Amino acid sequence: MNEIVCATRGGAGSRVVQLAAIERAKRSGYPLVFLYVAAPGDMGNITSALQDAVREEMVWLGKALLYVAKHRAHDADLKAETVILVGDVQDEICRYLTEHNASILLLGAPRGTTAELSGDDAVERFATRITENSGVDMQIGRPEEELPK
Repeated sequence: MNEIVCATRGGAGSRVVQLAAIERAKRSGYPLVFLYVAAPGDMGNITSALQDAVREEMVWLGKALLYVAKHRAHDADLKAETVILVGDVQDEICRYLTEHNASILLLGAPRGTTAELSGDDAVERFATRITENSGVDMQIGRPEEELPK
């Protein structure tokens, strides 16, 4: 399907990659998907009712973040789809990329991460693992820089 997938978590890094993903989708004509993974992880020794409530709040947050991303695309005269998954972030992203024949994944880095040496921070290592496991190219956007269009 050659989708352009933009993983969204909020923050300035996500804004940078959302805008780059929108431009890439406009140029290529490929469908654009904004993806959010709610990752409740191990919540320790709390009741299942509270775990369910936390999971629902995480999904609600994802819906809010994706609403903003989708409207950025709309403001650029582009239609975008949104997808929310629940589970381990890396596993869910890899599964989605593989199942949907994505052409690229765009991912935003949090403020304060470095890009001085390839592979020198957690975001770079995360990106490398996703590329190795899915075979899909990846582009990282950092809040301090603009991605090439």
